[in-house]
Amino acid sequence: MGDILIPGAGNFPSFSEYNCIEHVDDLLSYAPAEDVKDLGMVLMLLSFLPKALLVKLIKILGGSPKKKGGISTLLRQLNMGIRGIVFSLYYSEKPGTGYSGTDPEKMIGFTLNRVRD
Repeated sequence: MGDILIPGAGNFPSFSEYNCIEHVDDLLSYAPAEDVKDLGMVLMLLSFLPKALLVKLIKILGGSPKKKGGISTLLRQLNMGIRGIVFSLYYSEKPGTGYSGTDPEKMIGFTLNRVRD
C-alpha cells in the first residue's frame, strides 16, 4: 500500500525503495496494543487483495471525507490510519538499511523542530 500512495517520482524514492517500513515498530509503539492488533488484522485481510483492488480501495478511502454516513466514518478512519502510517514513516528522517539516496524530507526542505524537556 505504501508504493500505491508513494510510488516515487523524479528523484524521490518509492516507499519500498526508501525501505522505511523497517521502522514501523518504532511508530506503532505509541499506539494502544488493541489498535495495533486490529490494524494487523485489517492489513492481513488486505494482503490477499490483488494490487488493482488495493488501488481502487485507496481511491475510495481518499474520497471518504466528502461523504456522510456510518460506513464513511469507518472509511475515513481507515484512510487516516493507513495514510498516517505510510507518510509518517516516509518523512520520518529514518531510511531503511540499504538506502543510500537523499532523504525525501531533505529534498523538500523540511526540518523537524524537536522540543526537548
